[in-house]
Amino acid sequence: MYAVRVAQPLKDSPRAVLGEGPIWDERRDILYWVDIMGGKIYSYDALKGKFDVLIKINDYVTCVALTSDPNFLLVTLKDRVALVDISKKVIARILAKIDEPESNRLNDCKVDAAGRLWFGSMDMNERSPSGSLYVLEPNGVVRKVLSGVTISNGIAWSLDNRYMYYIDSPTKKVMVFNYDINNGRLLSKVMDIDLSKYNGVPDGMTMDSQGYLWVAIYGDGRVLRIDAERGIVVDEVKVSVPYTTSCVFGGPAFSTLFITTARNFPRDVERDSDDGKLHFLNLDVGGYALYKYKLI
Repeated sequence: MYAVRVAQPLKDSPRAVLGEGPIWDERRDILYWVDIMGGKIYSYDALKGKFDVLIKINDYVTCVALTSDPNFLLVTLKDRVALVDISKKVIARILAKIDEPESNRLNDCKVDAAGRLWFGSMDMNERSPSGSLYVLEPNGVVRKVLSGVTISNGIAWSLDNRYMYYIDSPTKKVMVFNYDINNGRLLSKVMDIDLSKYNGVPDGMTMDSQGYLWVAIYGDGRVLRIDAERGIVVDEVKVSVPYTTSCVFGGPAFSTLFITTARNFPRDVERDSDDGKLHFLNLDVGGYALYKYKLI
């Protein structure tokens, strides 16, 4: 049996409506994450202990990713993928427009080892399997990879890139696929990691340097460390608020687990609470540098 550890809210953290998608840029020692409903990309300068709003726009801001150029980020909006100029704090250009039903929006994203952006969509009413999973190649071509998705969420790969892990939240499972890194293709499904015994649903996830998945359970205030080969939970981090959305390793040695959260409902109510804030926990195990979208 494992010991359950407890994460803490990060001092002075802004309180997002729907905080999501944290990424650590080791080139700047900065954490970025989004407030989907607030239309913001937040930044946290770990060396200065300073929070900032990198950008705020009148749109859903659903996910953020690093690029090969440290001066630019990728961001997914309601139905577009855009390039953000960090120094100017503006959207530099639109890279792709995604044809989705009006009741859908884009959601979680992640870059693979070949520099492709993987991103999904979801039904905003969280009921219809009208969403999809896409990949944006470095040359700008968008491919639809899966359809029939309700809430496209966490994406990760094994350290050797043989497997891709993917979450459609209402299924309460992590799907495991054989993965072709050379061509960016999902192959046969290997298995499902069943997380249905937990209250809530699996949301965002990351991978540590030992090859274990860390999966945020939205609605249950916890992050699970999972042995992906055996499909079993081996460690757990509790969070004091229920809506844990995603996580990433960062800090100087990639040994800090940063956890994003969302507000309790109703989300438009302001109050003195830690829900919606960034949480963290220092660990013995660490992560590694995230892959960057290849700008060409």
